[in-house]
Amino acid sequence: MKVILLNDKQRMKIINAAKPTKKDFFSYQNLNLLTAVYDEKNTYLTLARYMSSAITRTGDNSDEYTYALLTPLGCSTFLCIERSGEIVGLTYPLPFFLSKSKVEEMIKLYRESFSEHRALQKSALSTMDLDGKNFTDWFLENNCFNK
Repeated sequence: MKVILLNDKQRMKIINAAKPTKKDFFSYQNLNLLTAVYDEKNTYLTLARYMSSAITRTGDNSDEYTYALLTPLGCSTFLCIERSGEIVGLTYPLPFFLSKSKVEEMIKLYRESFSEHRALQKSALSTMDLDGKNFTDWFLENNCFNK
């Protein structure tokens, strides 16, 4: 597995699965449309949404992560509940395609590969003029929100 840059076709599939809306900042503030974890089954995993326990106020100190999983069969999102950095709940739609342990391994690599994500982002963004916006905001405005 490795961290890679996504292309526009993959980004649009992720957007169709994650369904961000212009009116709901939480629906896209943590959406990563630039990089993903890629594995040998031609599967990509990236963060679609994050809600901390401080925002959800559930009282159990669990953070909610929604990941987008792009496979040869399509793209869907799934929920991952973490408490103190440990996965305590995982619901994902394709158990016949990827095992739970494989999905957890991809999540772990995604979370631990911050420097790889940052290096790819820096390289890709160095040639782009985003008008002072972050990549996701820029991409959504130019491809979804204003269409």
